[in-house]
Amino acid sequence: MPRLFVALVSALVVVGCGSSDGKEAVSGAITLKAKAFPDGGLVTFEPLENQGTAAPSVVTGGKYDIPRQNGLKPGRYRVWMTAGDGKTAVNPVDSDQPPGPGGGANIVSKDVVPAAWGRDSKQEVTVKAGGPNVFNFDIP
Repeated sequence: MPRLFVALVSALVVVGCGSSDGKEAVSGAITLKAKAFPDGGLVTFEPLENQGTAAPSVVTGGKYDIPRQNGLKPGRYRVWMTAGDGKTAVNPVDSDQPPGPGGGANIVSKDVVPAAWGRDSKQEVTVKAGGPNVFNFDIP
């Protein structure tokens, strides 16, 4: 029995408890008009090749971090950002209804990110196997 236990533990060490499936950690800093990107904003990496799904990350203190287990497979990605102003209701509707789609005041704020860095961004990065994959963005 002890040999079986040692063999199982050894196998777990060799294989690893959680596979990253070839994913890489990605991190960096974002500034907007020379100030830290707003807390709660999002940076999203959309694959331009056959790497799988997009990976968003919440920005805090002007920084984002996507750990390896949630990371990106090597390849090219289009990067876009979004952040609300925190005070403007974009689509106010009937205030007698609960908030949300088809209801009362929509809670979505006006986006403060310039269109060139938003959903239709042409910004690209290449994630490399073995990293480091640190991408900093300065949005004018």
